[in-house]
Amino acid sequence: MVRSVDPAAGIEWLKGGWAAFKVGGTTLIGMGLTLMVLAIVLSFLGIVGRILLPIVMTFGYAGILKGLRAHAAGGELRYDHLFSVLKDQDKLVHIAIVALVPVLGSILSAALGDGFFAWIVGFAISLTVTALTYFAVPLVLFRQQDAMKALEWSLRGVLANVPAVVVYWLICVVLFIVAVIPIGLGLLVLIPVLMGAAYEAYAEVYGDVELAQNAPTPGEEPPPPPPAA
Repeated sequence: MVRSVDPAAGIEWLKGGWAAFKVGGTTLIGMGLTLMVLAIVLSFLGIVGRILLPIVMTFGYAGILKGLRAHAAGGELRYDHLFSVLKDQDKLVHIAIVALVPVLGSILSAALGDGFFAWIVGFAISLTVTALTYFAVPLVLFRQQDAMKALEWSLRGVLANVPAVVVYWLICVVLFIVAVIPIGLGLLVLIPVLMGAAYEAYAEVYGDVELAQNAPTPGEEPPPPPPAA
């Protein structure tokens, strides 16, 4: 089920993200801006906001991936995809369970306090949470996996492609630094690109229809989703 890819694959994932941005830029910017505003609002709510933020971001991430999957299969990427998972009773509970992982990670990191040791442990927690959830969301959405199995296979996907993941994350860090220089305005482009790259990474590692290059021509039937594992 899990493919091992070339270490340079991370660059191709970002190219896929850029291709997605060129097609759905305005819509993706709107989605990203909405999530940024929600994050700012939640930051003023103290511990409640700290708990709600990972949940809101996970559901927003899921919605953007649904929109990108629709586009990859020849459909339309729409703004209302953003929180469309809330209407999907079959997927809602499993995405919610996946969202609890970053919530627990956030609580554990906050409990560590300050200091170098706390920073190191917090960083390790953050990496673990990302590895568990990064592919888990699309695996629930598109491979019909339950939450626990999706978390397991997300971790397997990351561990099977550590060189590519490291290259990809290092590039993302550099891009993030560049994006925040102009008072954060670069994030309006970077966030959509990274969402597209996330879908592209999932599609390559787990074998699903990729973005623009695999979209069907007009009048052609879109490819079916891959069978559940």
